[in-house]
Amino acid sequence: MSRKSKYGAEQKLVILNELTRYSVSEVVKKYAVGKKTIRTWRYLYEYQGIDDLRSTNNNHRYSREFKLSLF
Repeated sequence: MSRKSKYGAEQKLVILNELTRYSVSEVVKKYAVGKKTIRTWRYLYEYQGIDDLRSTNNNHRYSREFKLSLF
């Protein structure tokens, strides 16, 4: 089974930009995504930019430091 994302990279960026105007709870309800998902998108965007928000068909490998920074 493939891991196709519900949202594209540009849509994820729009959702992240809405966090400047609305609370996380409002954005979660509006787009039906989890708080942890939004937090992960935010860290991915800060770490690698929009390229890391793009979906791929294979697993990513992240450094130990990056993984620990998510918590």
